[in-house]
Amino acid sequence: MSHLGKEREISYTNPSLIVKVREKLIKFLSSVPDFSTEACNVVLGSTALGEVDSSPTWVPRRVAVVDGGSNIVSLNAGYLGIVTSLGLVIEGNRVIERVIAEPEIIPPTPQELGDYETSDQIVSVIDKVREAKVFETATELLSRNPDLLIIDGPLIPYGALGKLIVGSETELKALQRYRRAVLTLHEVSLGSKVSVVGFVKRPRSRYLRKILNIKSSFDHVTLSSILKEKEFYPNPPLEVPAVTEWFHEISILKLIREVKPKFTFIRLTVSMPPFRVDFGHLTRNYMDILNYLYSTRTREGIPYVVMKADEEVKITRKLLRELYEDALHSCIVKYLKQGFNTLIPVLPEFGGV
Repeated sequence: MSHLGKEREISYTNPSLIVKVREKLIKFLSSVPDFSTEACNVVLGSTALGEVDSSPTWVPRRVAVVDGGSNIVSLNAGYLGIVTSLGLVIEGNRVIERVIAEPEIIPPTPQELGDYETSDQIVSVIDKVREAKVFETATELLSRNPDLLIIDGPLIPYGALGKLIVGSETELKALQRYRRAVLTLHEVSLGSKVSVVGFVKRPRSRYLRKILNIKSSFDHVTLSSILKEKEFYPNPPLEVPAVTEWFHEISILKLIREVKPKFTFIRLTVSMPPFRVDFGHLTRNYMDILNYLYSTRTREGIPYVVMKADEEVKITRKLLRELYEDALHSCIVKYLKQGFNTLIPVLPEFGGV
């Protein structure tokens, strides 16, 4: 131990092995500029770049936006998660209604905490339940008759519609719920007068790599070196291929062919990489929607209504820990009235770690 109280890592790795590993890493990274240049050339040659108008000619009378929130807390007995979603209905700059979905605790009973011994086990479930709640809330908001419905996240999530492998029965049920919620939104929206879009702040897609058959990393990484502020690509937005390579169930393929979802990447500010915008059922031209998103961007590039929903639904780990400890304290007070022995099974297992 050093005098600072930190354990120093002592390496006995063979020096020749270190040199070989370093050489491999250099060789691996040296090909990055080559495939990035190739990808940029294909993108620029495949279709024209679009550019939004700083002064939109259309402003939606009413906008609905939906986002989800979740987090986990570590206990001696296992991991506990909380999941919720929130929808805002906005007219002008005023929120006229908030739709707050009933929060869900995972697992639903204390007896099941032992099923979640690692954070990965519970995260794989709460991620799917959170997104399911987002789409369930979005479907509910269609009845508020907004001109535009924005989901914070993808409209055609591969995690819901394309994934086949799950780790547990609970995760499978969460996936099935997520899938039903996505399909239901699209089915209901087809009969509405609402334009439905998804705003993806942190896209991890490789659509362009698959559709254009190019060697590239994530789409937004490739486009970061191409798009300037106000520009978007592809123009017009490309349709998500309804192919069995991506979507394996016939019912899902049928709906995608009916909805014909599309996507594009837009750079709303130079300080951030491009965001992805997914288009579902539309009653307005895609340019109207992109112009609106650009005109309402914040300093971070995120449209105001999307940021507003994100701020209101966010559940930080600190907040969840404080809420849990407050609830635990209430239970302790209750059990103390029944005698100290009733606390014996509570404190060791349900305290935090």
